[in-house]
Amino acid sequence: MRDLINERLILLGTITNGLNDLTESDLDKLEQGLLKQFILDEYVPQKQIKEFSNVSEMKEADLNLNDIVMTSGYYVSGDGGESTYIIKDYNYYLNEWLPIDCRKVGYKYNKLGTDLMLIDTPVDEYGNHTLNNGLVACLLNKEDIKAEQYGSKGDGEFDNSEAFIHLFAHMKKGKITFKKNAIYLMPQRNKDNISDVYTTVINPYAPYMCGRSSGCQRPIMANIDGVELIGENSTLKIKDNDWNTAGTADFALLNLFRVIRNLKIHGLIFDNNGLTMDYTNSVENHGIAWKQGNSMIDSGKAPIIDDGTVHEISNVEIYDCEFKNGGTTRAVNDCGGDGILIINPMENCHDINIHNNKFINWGRWCFAIDLGGNGERLQNIKFNYNYCIQDETNKNLEGKYRGLGWIDFEAKKCFTNLKIIGNYVSGLTPFAFNGDGKISNNVIIKDNVLIRASRSYMGAYPYMWNFYGVQIKDCIFENNDFSMASGSNRLGYSYNNVIIRNNKFCNSNDAMSISRPIGNINIDGNELSDKGKIINISYFTLPDYFSEEDKNNIELNLTFKNNKGGISGKLINKDYLNNEYLNLTIENNVMELMDITYFGNEWIFDPSQVIASVPAFSARGAIFTGLTSYNYRYYPNGGGSYKVGDVIAQNSSKKTVCTKEGYLILEGSFKYCESDISFSSNKPISQYSIVYTGDNVYLALNAGKLGSIKPTHQVGSELNGEVNLFYLKKVANIANVVI
Repeated sequence: MRDLINERLILLGTITNGLNDLTESDLDKLEQGLLKQFILDEYVPQKQIKEFSNVSEMKEADLNLNDIVMTSGYYVSGDGGESTYIIKDYNYYLNEWLPIDCRKVGYKYNKLGTDLMLIDTPVDEYGNHTLNNGLVACLLNKEDIKAEQYGSKGDGEFDNSEAFIHLFAHMKKGKITFKKNAIYLMPQRNKDNISDVYTTVINPYAPYMCGRSSGCQRPIMANIDGVELIGENSTLKIKDNDWNTAGTADFALLNLFRVIRNLKIHGLIFDNNGLTMDYTNSVENHGIAWKQGNSMIDSGKAPIIDDGTVHEISNVEIYDCEFKNGGTTRAVNDCGGDGILIINPMENCHDINIHNNKFINWGRWCFAIDLGGNGERLQNIKFNYNYCIQDETNKNLEGKYRGLGWIDFEAKKCFTNLKIIGNYVSGLTPFAFNGDGKISNNVIIKDNVLIRASRSYMGAYPYMWNFYGVQIKDCIFENNDFSMASGSNRLGYSYNNVIIRNNKFCNSNDAMSISRPIGNINIDGNELSDKGKIINISYFTLPDYFSEEDKNNIELNLTFKNNKGGISGKLINKDYLNNEYLNLTIENNVMELMDITYFGNEWIFDPSQVIASVPAFSARGAIFTGLTSYNYRYYPNGGGSYKVGDVIAQNSSKKTVCTKEGYLILEGSFKYCESDISFSSNKPISQYSIVYTGDNVYLALNAGKLGSIKPTHQVGSELNGEVNLFYLKKVANIANVVI
């Protein structure tokens, strides 16, 4: 029969290719309708199909093996549960109709209490039904199911938990459709609704389908390939204050286990109803969660899919959904409640696309890839165009606001082709990312608007972009507006080929930290309202993943231009003291702060980029292309390098002229830049301080106390007391000329 269906589907595809005037939806409906008719025609002529108003009538009828039965409703005609069944015996139901991983269920714990013991799966009595004569009515087309065909009701009152347990377990390929605007209530499992065969509230399919330690009572999908969940403003809702008081190992309203391939979810509202959950409920109340599971069970091994894969989540698309009110109101830092949670995915997990959804009043994070990990690489992960809001009602029992942050990638993973694009966030904005020291490459973070609401939070993290353990490579960070957010910012502990462009930063105290830069680092067109520090460059060394060959071919092109805000950093690598590998460009900026030290390849600096009222700035080592300003002592700012005759600064009464070529000693100012240090016997200094005598300028390669004798060397480094002093330049002399 399957060959016949395939043959007819090919013919149908040929027909539909010519129906250019029909929409995709029209074609889909036509295809499904014809497919159903093909199936029915193969089994029995239309005149022999037996028809009933509902399931109860069908169960009472005297039907025979292989009869085809159609009902016009589940409880009553027209309630949306109309179905077509084929009448078979129990052996067919168990060994052919049921998916292989649903053919056994756990019914009671073993004597040790470690595992559920297994029996052959009884007829579910929700989608499939035992007739009064002992035969079984099996759904004929199990790949196109409406929730109502399993006895569900979307009236906001009916208990759908049992129906959904069977519905989601059975669906391995095909689609489940939920009624438009329906609200499907999901309380905890009620023993009154559970067959006497079972002595526990654990989802009976869990042990055989998912393995040991999968003791959920909520619905589970596992080992699927090609499933679509279709809603139209359809709500799956946890009952008020009834998430999990039984102590079961539930993670989510919908739990995904083991192998999840080609899953599409759209049009559904996942309402965890967490703002009604008190201390009696466990906190792990997430919208959707995936977990590995395992293949170990009490009596051996659970079945695995044909290709032997045990764990995978890939090719998942979730869109036009809403995730709201996760977690509980327990007054603890972590009160639970992610919109979507993926727990420790393996390296074969890829292509997860979460887009155009709403996340409302999450209790922890909107989206989390969390727990475990050893640097496995995930590819093609997208979180785009989502609307994320925490409002004034999002409080715990003590009146504190809930949540930890926005996105959490703390599972020690690295990424290739990670995209975070076009999201709007109002509430908590932190994004945590533990990269386990591995390279994450081809990362795009753009067009996001982040607003951190100023509230009294219970456990919110203070940072914003906190990518720790991340070696970022080939990254575009652009057009993000976090001017109304707050918290420290870093995109990794090394940067290789990174563009930071056209972003609106929040404040000078939360400048973007750039560490171990290499390749092309382009910082262009960013904006900070007070024109203060946008970028701070620290740890000016090479990425620790560089090989010896890499170290012999290093190049850094660092460009900072067109920004309304400043930059700071000592661009000094003690392993490359001549800094031949750095090409530095700082141009066309408007800066309230400028504090750069770089003695290496010749670089130029126009001091007019610094706002005139700034008391001091540092462009140590630069050749100035214009006049600098005076500090309050009427000494020229900047620390530039000059030649004899260069006019350094000028006002209405005087000008300052270079009379001896060299470096002009820098006088700093608190919060703006440090002063150079005049040599003094036994003076303690810090690493990378600039030390000068009457003739020469030196770089302190380490912290310690200076010696008692003034240094005089003019090449390389020499030990002076405890400090290695590296020669930089001669000291310039200046003279003031009255105008």
